[in-house]
Amino acid sequence: MGANFRELIGIARYFKGRCYGEAKLIYGQRGFDYNTAADSYNYGGNIFLSYEEDRPYDTGVTIAQGNKTNVMIADLQLGYIVNPASNLKVFGTFMYRNFDPTVETASTIKSTTTWFSIGLRSDLFNWYFDY
Repeated sequence: MGANFRELIGIARYFKGRCYGEAKLIYGQRGFDYNTAADSYNYGGNIFLSYEEDRPYDTGVTIAQGNKTNVMIADLQLGYIVNPASNLKVFGTFMYRNFDPTVETASTIKSTTTWFSIGLRSDLFNWYFDY
């Protein structure tokens, strides 16, 4: 996320026989720069900008100050292991993303996306035992 943020991450996994489930949740708050004529301070959105000239505060600095943006990413995956020898899995994934800034600017636009996918995956290993 860069700088000027806080986040909470939760991961849960469940396996029962050949069925499995996985859930991930990421919630964060980040302070972006406004980049307007009224407020052009560096709140940590660009780590390459100088903090000496455009520093808004010397005291009272808080996390996610500036254009406070809430970010949430939720991911749920359910699947079935078809072949344990090659770890061949069939799975379905549901993902939800929400990006919610306090003030919309050219670089921070409120957006919500939802993804659903199904797939077939295998892990192929090349075990070398000839050493």
